[in-house]
Amino acid sequence: MNGEERWARETIRVGGLRGDEGGKEIEHNLIQVDGVGEVVVSLEQRAVTVDYDPAVISGEYIRRTLDSLGYSPHI
Repeated sequence: MNGEERWARETIRVGGLRGDEGGKEIEHNLIQVDGVGEVVVSLEQRAVTVDYDPAVISGEYIRRTLDSLGYSPHI
C-alpha cells in the first residue's frame, strides 16, 4: 500500500464466523471492494481486521458488507 498515512485500520468482531470457509468468504468479498487494501481474518478472535482508505470507503460500509454476508458485526 502506497501512502500508508491515508489508510485506516479497523478490527471488527463478528458473530457467525466458524471455520476456514467463512474466513475465506469474508476475505474474498472484502478485498474486492474499492478502497480496501488488506483483509485479515482471525478465527480465534472471531474478528476481521481491514486496512482501508477512508477517502474511498467508510468503516460503516465495511460493517454493512459483513452483515450482508451473514456475519453480524459487534459494536
